[in-house]
Amino acid sequence: MRTSVDLPDELMKKAKIKAVEEGISLKDLIIRSLTNELNQTKDVQGTPWKDLKGKGTTSGLSADKSGFEE
Repeated sequence: MRTSVDLPDELMKKAKIKAVEEGISLKDLIIRSLTNELNQTKDVQGTPWKDLKGKGTTSGLSADKSGFEE
């Protein structure tokens, strides 16, 4: 599929240089980069958990029932 994207000149320059250094086409670099970005899992450390203080058990708590939505 063909598409047009307006990229900053400096980013395009760096991408072309990297493609040459790696001996691959610019197209292959962009495909690989997008694939890697889209396949990354989200950083669990960024989850907005709150510290809960108190007494009692946490056995009934689970991350999927936390109420936080992505």
